[in-house]
Amino acid sequence: MSSARSPRVQALLTAAVAGIADEGLRGLTHRAVDGQAKVPAGSTSYYFRTRQALLAGVVAFIAEQEVADIEAATVSEELAGAPPVRQVADRFAGVLAHWLGPQRDRTRARLEIILLTARHSEGELGTELLRARESFVGQAQLLATALGSPDPKEGGRLVVAFAEGLTYDGVTRPGPDTTDRAALRQLLERVLLTLTR
Repeated sequence: MSSARSPRVQALLTAAVAGIADEGLRGLTHRAVDGQAKVPAGSTSYYFRTRQALLAGVVAFIAEQEVADIEAATVSEELAGAPPVRQVADRFAGVLAHWLGPQRDRTRARLEIILLTARHSEGELGTELLRARESFVGQAQLLATALGSPDPKEGGRLVVAFAEGLTYDGVTRPGPDTTDRAALRQLLERVLLTLTR
């Protein structure tokens, strides 16, 4: 299902994400989504006939939104004249702060789904999220190249692995520093500086 989905479907998928964040995947049922979205019973099953179709819709929804977040990321205005490493770190930090702050539910849901796909070899589900991750890796590799990394491919993957670690830490150990863009930027800057050596 594409980003041209109707507002009703968008609302159902948003409700499904919130439900997964609250209850885990065991709470992903048509009835639960209807309740979370405050729509008449049967609404979710009208658009998503099976639980697998609903889960696939959620995965595509999350992947699209995360790719859009990555592509829209910008550097903070006050850092426009900062050294390139700090600008790159700030750009990544902005994405992470968004994922751990306003989009925490979506991030929790994504981590739940990633664990499912890893455990049950749900290849078709993992493909969408993998595509979103590869978009993040691609951006990181381009930025590593711009910073003069001798091995931008490996450098980009290292940065993304570190960012994923910060994401997991921020979801499982929430605190003020896990959503603070400046704090995240400082951590990312240390990793990025290793790429230029």
